[in-house]
Amino acid sequence: MNTLKSVDGVEILTVIDNYIDVFLPESDEVKRPPLWIDGQLSQPLLAEHGLCLLITVYNGGEKHTILVDSGFSALGCIHNIDTMKIKLDQVEAFVLSHGHFDHIGSILKFYEMGYLPKGTPLYLHSAAFAERGIKVPSGESFSLPQLSKEHLQAHGAKVVIKDGPSLIGNDCCLLTGEVPRRSFEIGFPIGWRKDGDEVIRDDIPDDQSLIFHVKGKGLLVVLGCGHSGVINILNHAKALTECDDIYLVMGGFHLTGEIFEKYTNQTIDALSELKPKLVVPTHCTGFNSTAQFANRMPRSFVLNSVGTTIRVFA
Repeated sequence: MNTLKSVDGVEILTVIDNYIDVFLPESDEVKRPPLWIDGQLSQPLLAEHGLCLLITVYNGGEKHTILVDSGFSALGCIHNIDTMKIKLDQVEAFVLSHGHFDHIGSILKFYEMGYLPKGTPLYLHSAAFAERGIKVPSGESFSLPQLSKEHLQAHGAKVVIKDGPSLIGNDCCLLTGEVPRRSFEIGFPIGWRKDGDEVIRDDIPDDQSLIFHVKGKGLLVVLGCGHSGVINILNHAKALTECDDIYLVMGGFHLTGEIFEKYTNQTIDALSELKPKLVVPTHCTGFNSTAQFANRMPRSFVLNSVGTTIRVFA
């Protein structure tokens, strides 16, 4: 069993996401970036098709900072980090949710430009280095950018490969590693990857999520794209921690487009049974599916935006 510590609180800051709205409302647990600073309009933040989150965990006198993913391009993340005056020098773990292009865009720049200190560990699954691509319904096939372990190391990353569950942040965060696929969720049928000389369907085994446990609240589960299926991921989080209380699920649910939208209502039905207090779809969830979550789960739904901070404390 992986002994995940219960912590006093977790803050999740969205550095980059697909959407931004400067007029969204706040609540006790949802903080938006200020529109005005010292009487002046604040500098605009950028959105792009990608995801990057900065997570801070508080436990007693300890504070642990974890960076998750790095967006589509160096442009968006670097601009937003500079604009929000974010310091990454205290990041003790950099987590890659999976090896797709919209999550790896700033990795090299973070190390090369000194945003992350040399030697900051980068946690990923071995399949994140796979040669892979997508085959669209028209039949055309495209290769996707490929990560190189040697290239990452040359830029200063300490590459830590973990395929199974692992604890980071002084045991305050549990990485799921590869997630078992047992539900109705279909994965990524348009993806392919190379396994030796063979081209196979890419079930994206490197897709992993982060789990936190806040005292008196329950589990906070943070996804990248949720290629494993959000229900599979939450059930795996419950099994790993032996805790059934899901307080928050946040991240890409990958329910965008014709192939995936047909499973949106089934996903919401299954998620509703888990009774999460906060549901924060991001990135690749898609407009139509996000609207369905808003309509069907209005009490728990939160519309995410670049610069938003989700705060859950005991």
